[in-house]
Amino acid sequence: MQVGVTFQDERLELDVPEDRLVGQWQGPAGVAPQDVERLVIEALENPRQYPPLRQAVVPGDHVVIALDAREPHASAVLRGVCETLRNAGVDPASMTVLSTLGPAPGIAPLELPEQVSLVVHDPADREQLAYLASTQSGRRVYLNKLVTDADFVLPIGRLGPDDVLGYRGPWRTLYPCLSDLETLQAFRGWASEAELNREQPSKALSEVTEASWLLGSQFHLGLVPGVIGPAEVVAGLDSAVREQGAEAIDRFWKFRVESRAELVVAGVGRPGVPSTLEELADGLSNAARLVERGGKIVILSRAEGGLGPAFQRLIAVDNPRVALKALRGHEADLDYSAARSLASALAWADVYLLSSLKSDDVEDLSMVPLERAEEARRLVSASRSCLFLSQAELTSVEVLDESNDSTEA
Repeated sequence: MQVGVTFQDERLELDVPEDRLVGQWQGPAGVAPQDVERLVIEALENPRQYPPLRQAVVPGDHVVIALDAREPHASAVLRGVCETLRNAGVDPASMTVLSTLGPAPGIAPLELPEQVSLVVHDPADREQLAYLASTQSGRRVYLNKLVTDADFVLPIGRLGPDDVLGYRGPWRTLYPCLSDLETLQAFRGWASEAELNREQPSKALSEVTEASWLLGSQFHLGLVPGVIGPAEVVAGLDSAVREQGAEAIDRFWKFRVESRAELVVAGVGRPGVPSTLEELADGLSNAARLVERGGKIVILSRAEGGLGPAFQRLIAVDNPRVALKALRGHEADLDYSAARSLASALAWADVYLLSSLKSDDVEDLSMVPLERAEEARRLVSASRSCLFLSQAELTSVEVLDESNDSTEA
């Protein structure tokens, strides 16, 4: 039987005996790029449990659009949002796009409608921040001044699994991403890779929703990703977007298999979008949930990026089985969550990696570097059971007959 694994702009075709194939996953295609603006406008006109966006603003309002900088179709999304606001009487000169951490490498610069301004948030710049309030747990909430001073704030973000919040979305764009460096570090320390749970939100998600309430930000815009474009756009009351977004992720991105496999071949990256080490780690984390203990994971990607202090700490560890313990004290590092996912996977299975990283770095991180995607064929031919996963970094996985322990050592 022929199966294929896609990663970024490439695809590897493999022949697999049917009795060895446990499952395969490609992900939803989503809408064509030229249809993104229309999809956004329709969502803003028909929001969940909230009046249309045009009724939530008035002429003279200063509107801040809080944007996740890694959204690959951000320009089209912003065109739809700004057109809706303009038709409601908001002057484009009174619209500000507040982007998280600057544009991602390799993603096309934002194309903003005329007179709409762009500001990049810097969590280390105290001059950009303002105190909002304190949470019930006593954390002082700081947000970018543009957000606290705005008449209306519209956060936009990708919907999907998250190793800190459980579910990510526009609420994450607002807080902690537009907060201070100390808050960002605290949230990274909560990385848990726990299973998603709608009934019992994580401690981190509860704090994020509280921050939205303190700000008075109720109208959110969430994007369900697809391979080539968004699969769905959800707008409306923040709680309704979370609920509808969780259902949409289950509908579009839930990959259920009967059992784990000895080998998992996972592709990371969507067409035309450069892959980061964070996305590589997300894909690896999902693959680890599908592979047997002591099995093999093959990650196909073109992921690139520098190795931060948490990754450097893993390089210094001789035994990958104790790598998780070695990361203690690195929770504040920017690359902690990604390094933690790698350490957890290495404690569970052997990892083979195709990427744009240097082979020496891959080896130092206790992985086996691959020079070509075709090298995966040998591993497939020698395995008694296989799973194949494309867009692994976006997928939510579930093993129905779970007889093994947690993936975390």
